[in-house]
Amino acid sequence: MKNLKLFFSALTVAFGILGLTKALSQDITMPIMFVCLATMMFITYKEYKDKQQKNTAIYFLLLGVFLIGVTLYNVASIIWGI
Repeated sequence: MKNLKLFFSALTVAFGILGLTKALSQDITMPIMFVCLATMMFITYKEYKDKQQKNTAIYFLLLGVFLIGVTLYNVASIIWGI
């Protein structure tokens, strides 16, 4: 699990840098960055759940779901112009 978190952390930072330096459009980099960050939150949720720390795990689950919701809204607003 630690390798997966490290991989998704690196992807999040890489796409953040690409978006900030305008190497890629922010319409492309922000959703990818948020999905990587949400995936990292889901992995952290599973780790805390396995450690029997359910209260902390729920926070990471809710944060991951919130990030996915924000990403879906962002993509929908780009596609349909909401």
